[in-house]
Amino acid sequence: MSTLQVGDKVKFLNTAGGGIVSKLIDSRMVSIMIEDGFEIPTMISELIKIDPHEPAARFFEEHYKINLPDKPDLPEESNDERLIHLPAHLTLDRQSEDIYLAFIPHDQKWLITGSVDVFLINNSSYDILYNIYSKTPLGHYNGVDYGSIFPDSKLLVATINREQLTHWTDGIMQFLFHKEQCRSLLPPFNSEFRVEGKRFYKEGNYRENSIIQAKGIVVKVLSLTEYFLSETQPVDDPAAIIPVQPGNDLFISRYQVAPREAVVDLHIHELVDDPTNLEKSEILEFQKNYFLKCLDSALAGHFLKVVFIHGVGNGVLRTNLIDLLKKQKGIEFFDALMSKYGVGALEIRIPHND
Repeated sequence: MSTLQVGDKVKFLNTAGGGIVSKLIDSRMVSIMIEDGFEIPTMISELIKIDPHEPAARFFEEHYKINLPDKPDLPEESNDERLIHLPAHLTLDRQSEDIYLAFIPHDQKWLITGSVDVFLINNSSYDILYNIYSKTPLGHYNGVDYGSIFPDSKLLVATINREQLTHWTDGIMQFLFHKEQCRSLLPPFNSEFRVEGKRFYKEGNYRENSIIQAKGIVVKVLSLTEYFLSETQPVDDPAAIIPVQPGNDLFISRYQVAPREAVVDLHIHELVDDPTNLEKSEILEFQKNYFLKCLDSALAGHFLKVVFIHGVGNGVLRTNLIDLLKKQKGIEFFDALMSKYGVGALEIRIPHND
């Protein structure tokens, strides 16, 4: 975390409440004055600084009636100039709630040179807390940004040069969703993203897009509608975005081939009418989300067996599916019958549904 100074507002990491830094004891410890006037020596590692200028501060803001001697009042939260509201016609007629990552060159004439603005776009009705991690060549993850973004808006998260693009084109985003009122809570979500580096060096890849109102490269990171939306509710009803629950018209039912058995073909042309405009990373993410949605529905519907046809290809989809299955408890999986499905299918059995 950033260095603490006298007067900084903080919250306790492992207990409720917080206060204001009243004294710097040493490099690892500070004294916190709480609301009743007492001072508590506290390790810096056990504190969260609440910076009123940080985009996530509004979710943690609390007012402490504490007066420090010879210290001016703390500044009020100011408007974030990096935040831009999406055009009204996009949000009023929205058919899908989605989150995007966009890369917009400063020079709209010479698109493959100069600095690039990186925007996180929240085309949904939810307040979102986010973390962005980049993936290193060794497979580790570096945190590159975190914060919050209002509904129906885009946030400038970074301005980078071309050499820094590699830090923003392969990684994972984490999301938490918040709304004043909703029928059901959305679970936290992790979403991998990847953009081929060579895309940034071909002008034809920078396209006009109404959501960014410029030429740029736009990547869909997550579709709340596709992943969370119940099939029994209208697409344009934000309150209908809920995880599949028992008793709903089960999503997996469309793939049922026998009592409590289903077969799902994950080839992208079976899932999307026109996949030609999708990047490889977008296709993979869509297939993984579709797989999880089918699996969740099968569990909720007490299915015993589901076969997922992933094809042969380069094996990336199969590897990702196996990684996801290893995180599930009480599920058995193995290669499906070769004589029936070839070498490109996994059979999943759910014994506890017997």
